[in-house]
Amino acid sequence: MLSAMADLELTRSREDRRLYELAGLGTLRLEGMFSRRATAEAGGVAWSLRRVGFWRTAIDASDAAGNVVGAFDPRALRRGGTLTWNARAFELRPASRWKDRYALAEADREIAVLDGRSWGRRPVTITVDEPGAVDAGLLLFAAYVVRSLAEDSASAAGGAAAGATAATG
Repeated sequence: MLSAMADLELTRSREDRRLYELAGLGTLRLEGMFSRRATAEAGGVAWSLRRVGFWRTAIDASDAAGNVVGAFDPRALRRGGTLTWNARAFELRPASRWKDRYALAEADREIAVLDGRSWGRRPVTITVDEPGAVDAGLLLFAAYVVRSLAEDSASAAGGAAAGATAATG
C-alpha cells in the first residue's frame, strides 16, 4: 500500500514486452495471442484475468484456487460499467468525453482516475487520491480493464475509419 497522493504508471518492462509493472506495487503479464488474458501479481498473490464473451468486454479475475474475486460488467450503451473486487462493488465511469479516462468510484467516493491507451510502453496512468486505502490487486485489475476498453475503442475507431474510407473511395 502507498501512503500519499500518487500518479502511477503501468510501464512495460525493458526485458519482456508482455510484462508491465505498476510502480513497485505489482505486475501484469499479458498472455495469449490477442492479450485476452493476463496474470496480475502483487504482494505474493497472483490472479488470472480473462476477457469473457465476444461482443462485450466482460472481464473476470480468479485467484489461485480458481475462485472469481473480481469482475467487470460493461454497460450496454455507454462506456464504463460495474467493477467488483473481493465482494466490494465499484463503478468505472467515464471521466472524459474525448479520452479513454475513467474514474473508479465506490458509492460517491472517487478512488482513482485511470487514463488508458491501447498499446505502448505506458498503456495506463493512474492517479490515486488516497493510495493507502486502495488494494494493489484492485488497481492492477482496473488497469487491465481500462487498457482493454482503450484497445476496444481504438479497434472500433480504426474499423469506422476504414469503413468511411471504403464508402467514399
